[in-house]
Amino acid sequence: MARLSSILASYVTVIQLQIMLHLSSCIAVITLLITLPLQITTASIVNWDLIYQSVDSHFAEGATDDITLTYMIGAQREYSIELYASDCETSITGMPILSMVPKISQDYELHPLHDQLDVVIDIDVTEITSSNIWDESNDTLEFCSVVHLLSGVEVIKEE
Repeated sequence: MARLSSILASYVTVIQLQIMLHLSSCIAVITLLITLPLQITTASIVNWDLIYQSVDSHFAEGATDDITLTYMIGAQREYSIELYASDCETSITGMPILSMVPKISQDYELHPLHDQLDVVIDIDVTEITSSNIWDESNDTLEFCSVVHLLSGVEVIKEE
């Protein structure tokens, strides 16, 4: 939002200067005001919310949804998801089977500006202890999920 304010402030300054310099050509200034929203990128004026909601885990033999991460994201946004070790940079190693399935659901009556993104992770529990996301000192699984909201290939927001 700060980026949008900055962009608008610079346009307002330009418009004010044009009004002062071109008092006789108000039509050109009015045209500039009408086309101004088209000059601002779509990424700066639509809903780019990326809000972490919850994590749910239930490890059971044969389950394919061991961990579910839930986010609320701006409606109809493109996204990408990556999983890393707990430092959020190192790739996960030592687990030959780790699958991740994103699912989008919409309830526009309840949340008209948001989609719910569920990231369902299936882990081969027999391989956990040999991976770099298993902390043997306290028997916990620690990893980092990085979600990007995209406009084409440009990352607009990251969580």
